[in-house]
Amino acid sequence: MIDQWFGALNDTLDDLIRRYPNANDEEKCELERQWNVLKTISDDMIEAWLAFEDKMALFRNLKQENVPTLQTLPGENFMGPYLKGQGYFKLQMYAEGAECFERTLALEPELNVARLLLAMCRMHLAQFAEAQRHFQLIAEWSEEPKLKAIAFNALGCVQAVFANLKQAQQYFHKAMEADPGFEDPRRNLEACRNPSGGRLQLMFGSAELHTLMLA
Repeated sequence: MIDQWFGALNDTLDDLIRRYPNANDEEKCELERQWNVLKTISDDMIEAWLAFEDKMALFRNLKQENVPTLQTLPGENFMGPYLKGQGYFKLQMYAEGAECFERTLALEPELNVARLLLAMCRMHLAQFAEAQRHFQLIAEWSEEPKLKAIAFNALGCVQAVFANLKQAQQYFHKAMEADPGFEDPRRNLEACRNPSGGRLQLMFGSAELHTLMLA
């Protein structure tokens, strides 16, 4: 069905391409009108496809978290602010993203990936105490190793910011145990042991979180 629909659109476009070079002014106006219709259809399809892909990504996140009540989740209620927040996060608009994820959690408190994104927004806004609270909840509640690893790594970064380097290193070790393939805690641990010029270069785990959203 989709192939037939695209086939019809392509046939129409091929006809416009064939006729346009030899058309008179009146015919060109009509052909351009038809092209504008096709362009509107194309733009609408792209927007609809992107929205569909966002929902597919949301389901993958829910599946990774093994949410037992997936059938009863009020999808449209929390998906709107959640997907909007994801967009803000990808654009590094962390204040706007945090607001969306707060709304998401008000509607679906057990959605750990939304809590993780909220906590990461707070980290980037230097609201470390609030970020720490959410990361601690994720580290305690989540059964997903990657989410736990990101949370433990971020908790280590918070402690490092507060100059609690011994506690920071303990969290980095926990992150490595949760997800041995996660490189950020390994690098952060090395940074704590060998600070460059007295300044710590910390990796919060944002890149890993971006990868997780696209997985």
